[in-house]
Amino acid sequence: MLYRLFWFLFLLLPLCSAQNLRGVDKYKENIIRGINWFGYETEYKNLMCTWSHDIDWHITKMKSIGFNYIRLPFSLEFVKDGNWDSMDTFFQKSFDHDMNVVLDFHRLHSSHQSAKPYDSMYSFDDFLWAWKTILDRYHDYPNLKAVDIFNEYQDSNYVEWNNLSRQIVSFIETNFPDRFDFYVGGTNWGGSIHYIDLSDLSYHDRIRYSIHKYWFSDSVPYEEKWDFSFGEHKPIVNVGEWGFKSDETDEVEWAKDFVRYLREKDITDTFFWTWSWNSGDTGGCLFTDCTTVDETKTSILHSLWKK
Repeated sequence: MLYRLFWFLFLLLPLCSAQNLRGVDKYKENIIRGINWFGYETEYKNLMCTWSHDIDWHITKMKSIGFNYIRLPFSLEFVKDGNWDSMDTFFQKSFDHDMNVVLDFHRLHSSHQSAKPYDSMYSFDDFLWAWKTILDRYHDYPNLKAVDIFNEYQDSNYVEWNNLSRQIVSFIETNFPDRFDFYVGGTNWGGSIHYIDLSDLSYHDRIRYSIHKYWFSDSVPYEEKWDFSFGEHKPIVNVGEWGFKSDETDEVEWAKDFVRYLREKDITDTFFWTWSWNSGDTGGCLFTDCTTVDETKTSILHSLWKK
């Protein structure tokens, strides 16, 4: 009897291993399953929800959901202050947990959004200085894969934004040659990349055009507007931000439609907004206890990632 049981278990092991492999392989291969984790761009100047759990806990929880990238916003003011302890810890922990990172220059001031990468207080040179300063500090981390050059240029002047984008990526490439992928957003609060094009640059294969979309970004019919603003943009596209409130039926339906559209267009690389609950427009993957996961959101994310 014991011999038969042993032989049965021996025969079962390959089947169990195959099932485990299928479990690991349930997502599309080599796609970015990203989450935005904000805080360094705010007056708090630290990661949200770290008052409830440490960075290890959060990254472990993110990976258990399926995330493999973190988009990390910061401000020029944060760089200027030079209080790096928390971000130093984040980069070491993200490396230890094999979590990839994209640095996102989110705004100039910690108290409010920036329309452009310069204003009456900070010059464009100040902006470039901040990029060099933060990348000098973290470029040796191999899990720092990309830089999102500026979050949500708010104007509709695509000629200016193309010119500014060219200067930013050229500056970073000169100082850190062959090191980063570049995420270049759109005009109109990042909502349209229709006229954005840096394909003449010699390293254009490392430039990815990044769109931001929310339920309030467009009006119906959505698909026509999505086609124009990003769906028909031929160079590589990712979604740098998208999100919704799970307790609003209309927003949940919008999210399902958006995921369906992304799958049809084979746009696989996305960064969800956001990890913590305290984003007024969307809420987060975590509820107000900074512990409980919003299963409605993760279910829709999994439907985007699955094969």
